[in-house]
Amino acid sequence: MPCPTCGATDARTQILPGYWRCDAVARAGELVGAAFASVPLPTSARCGTIYIQTRADDEAALCRCGDPAIGECTECTRAVCADHSALWQGWRVCDRDLANARMRSRATALAEERRRQEEKAAAEAERHRQRTELLELAAEDAVWILYARDEKRTEQEIRSAVHVLRRLNAADFTDTCLYLLPYAREVEKRGSALSRLSGWAFEGADYHGRSWFLTRKGEWHRSGAYGASASESRWKKIRFDDVEKRAVIDELAWQQTVDSGLI
Repeated sequence: MPCPTCGATDARTQILPGYWRCDAVARAGELVGAAFASVPLPTSARCGTIYIQTRADDEAALCRCGDPAIGECTECTRAVCADHSALWQGWRVCDRDLANARMRSRATALAEERRRQEEKAAAEAERHRQRTELLELAAEDAVWILYARDEKRTEQEIRSAVHVLRRLNAADFTDTCLYLLPYAREVEKRGSALSRLSGWAFEGADYHGRSWFLTRKGEWHRSGAYGASASESRWKKIRFDDVEKRAVIDELAWQQTVDSGLI
């Protein structure tokens, strides 16, 4: 299609689908500007007219079905009527390209759904691995994982530490704590002035109404709930056996589970 202003066909640039800009150089008198004839114009200038035309010059503004076109497809730039086109995400698209766009959209949605399912399956597999596989830990490392709360623990770390410590007898558990605790926390002072205890407390906000205190001599004392009043928190020396040891380990593991946001 020739330029409607200067009639040139050999110099034009497509700036948008269906929109062309004439870049032909013509004499000023040939351009649509007669209204400004009184203004001195240069002898030649670029036309610059922007007009609508499909990509093929020999196409008439008719749809392939023969009906008058209402626009052109933004994908293939062919003239289309209302029956053979539709708006897709704000753009007019012919029925053929619309089908292809919907197929691509469906394929993208399916790929995204597969990706989410794969991520979900991988996460479930990782949770299963943490529930079934145990880490190889030394007894000191197991106590550190359950006692020191400097960072969050994984479910696998907590379960592995419990597994290791439950295999120790009460005396070995006490010796392990006495070896590690000076590196984990400072020595604490508990009790009244007459029965002052020096050692480390095994207590927490989520313990189930019990607290323990291990002195530097390796003696275990038990008291009431964490944060109880002075009259309710009197420490009583106990015989530390496997039952007490298991209770301490279970309370440590529960507190770490709460602190790490695993419940």
